[in-house]
Amino acid sequence: MKIISYSFSLVFALFVTANISNAQTRVSAAGDTMYITGGTLAGLENAGALEAAINGDTTSAGARVNPNRVYALYEGQYYLQQNALDVVNPTGTLTIVGVPSSSGSTKPVWMMLGLNNTPILINGNSCNVVYGSLKFENIHYVAQQLDGTLQNENFMCGTQNQLPQSLNIDNCLFEFSNIDLFDCTDESGAIGGWPYGAKFRITNSYFRNLFYTGQWWASRVFQCKHPVDTCWVENVTVTGGGLTFLQQNQLTDFAYFNHNTIVNNHKYWKLSPYVKTLVVTNNIFLNQNWVGEDSTVTNSGQDPDGLYMSTIDIDTINYNDHVGVQPQYYASADSTTYVSALDLNKLKIFVSNNINYWNPLLLDYFTNKDNMTHDSSTGYVLSWLDWGSGFTLPQKLGNMPGEWMNSRTEALFAAFAPPNGGFVAEAPLSQSPGSPTVDNIDVATRDIMMQWNQNKYSDPHWPTAPDAYHSGMVFGDFDPTTVPGIAGSSGGTSYPGGEDGLGITKFTDLTENWNSTVISTIDNLPLGSLSWSDAQIAAFNSAADLAKINAAYKAIAGIPLAVKETPNVAHSFSLSQNYPNPFNPTTRINYTVPRNGFVTLKVYNVLGQEVATLFAGQQSAGSHYATFNGSKFASGVYFYRLQAGSNSVTMKMLLMK
Repeated sequence: MKIISYSFSLVFALFVTANISNAQTRVSAAGDTMYITGGTLAGLENAGALEAAINGDTTSAGARVNPNRVYALYEGQYYLQQNALDVVNPTGTLTIVGVPSSSGSTKPVWMMLGLNNTPILINGNSCNVVYGSLKFENIHYVAQQLDGTLQNENFMCGTQNQLPQSLNIDNCLFEFSNIDLFDCTDESGAIGGWPYGAKFRITNSYFRNLFYTGQWWASRVFQCKHPVDTCWVENVTVTGGGLTFLQQNQLTDFAYFNHNTIVNNHKYWKLSPYVKTLVVTNNIFLNQNWVGEDSTVTNSGQDPDGLYMSTIDIDTINYNDHVGVQPQYYASADSTTYVSALDLNKLKIFVSNNINYWNPLLLDYFTNKDNMTHDSSTGYVLSWLDWGSGFTLPQKLGNMPGEWMNSRTEALFAAFAPPNGGFVAEAPLSQSPGSPTVDNIDVATRDIMMQWNQNKYSDPHWPTAPDAYHSGMVFGDFDPTTVPGIAGSSGGTSYPGGEDGLGITKFTDLTENWNSTVISTIDNLPLGSLSWSDAQIAAFNSAADLAKINAAYKAIAGIPLAVKETPNVAHSFSLSQNYPNPFNPTTRINYTVPRNGFVTLKVYNVLGQEVATLFAGQQSAGSHYATFNGSKFASGVYFYRLQAGSNSVTMKMLLMK
């Protein structure tokens, strides 16, 4: 028995050593995974290693060595990018994941530091160029360069064939944004975009402080002005966005927005009103479209009928409105008519269990400020003087607060409600979500926000926009040189935590807390993103929640939703830290496997003896979990080991009675 225990201990030690060694030399450890070593927060060693490893992973002919290779970044380490990523991978997925490390458990932090403090640029105005699909998992990505530079685009995305491409983001923190984090169109010097039915799956992530002071329209998670096959956004929080999920005059075949929290979005969280199947359930919208709209905006073509852009916005899908659709929806060879499947009575729309809340301080500004007037018949009116020629005064400022549905959308929901169609909606709750962090706005913050807004409306009272970056609407310090998260030390330097910490293991390590107390009638979970409760996000099951939403829709509409397959995700091999830890007597273990096959998850004591088999059998690719009950075991350290094919990983946990 001692031989077995020593053998297991040796295997465990070799496992850790092999991973670190391979990372340092940037050599593939298992054929489809390359480990890359970063540095410390104080020393920032190995700057440039990330892009050098990924860009250099090609054959002598320039092709990717393995189109679907996984690039593993170690938790607790920092990655300083100094040059652009330039990846031509049209048939594969560039996958970058954070993996457990002996140096710490916080998400690996990907930061940008250009050589000699110059901007990292490729193709003129982007940090990175990728031909092909992308996947990010368990990463903290800082979109602002350490010297404060904000490039227009962080990732320009294209394709060199007619295959659909995909963006998959899970369990990531993105901080800051200028124009786009991911530009999947062909604008602004981009490289063609994704015009062949792109798929977006963004889950369990936080996009923090997407606020660019230069314009209303920026600050986007992605833009894709092409027809989209699937847009799946779930358990996501976005603060300070502009055109957050941007499409324009393009059809989304299947759009699913469930359990998200959208805060201080100054323009439209979702631009395109054209969708074949749309689900908007269990979301929180705080101060949606808080800058308002005047006739200059409504006449600019944002809405095809010159209406205000509402939070829920639906329109007829037809050729005359220049709506781009997928090839299968063209009814004629000349592409001038669409098939009947896009008729209004065939669409399936479900809007239920949402909060649409506005901070009263924002409305108070427009009704009571001296440089504005309020007329009961025309609404809020821009009455700023001295605008010069070209302006007609007074101009009406509307959509304050942002409309839930404009008149066209309301009419469509009325006309095509069951049994005449599949439009199902309930009015949103207008109450506060009850979260500890509501929207971070006080009077001083409100005034800075509105002065910035008046500058965008060319108000001569504010010829220079105030520093809205550092107003209270920004969460944290908006400083790329500090890393938010837990307290500790790195490289001999101590970090107090909060906005100057060592990084995060989960979003509850951050100073804000969006955990709502308002409960959904569909799934009995709090509205908004569940990522702000460790227990809720650990227990959440996306497939089960979709089934409940489908059942709720079918109970009203009499028909099921047209649920498409979710995007094919290139799952990584990963084993998460058990939760809770320490535990007594039960704990949950989450893990993912990259492909279908035989999987084992076993528990060992410190002698290397197997004490429990949590799973052994065939299992599908994707995310899974198991529960370990330690009620029959003594207090102490235990190891749990996941094995799938040639992949294995071991972690430790503490049973404390």
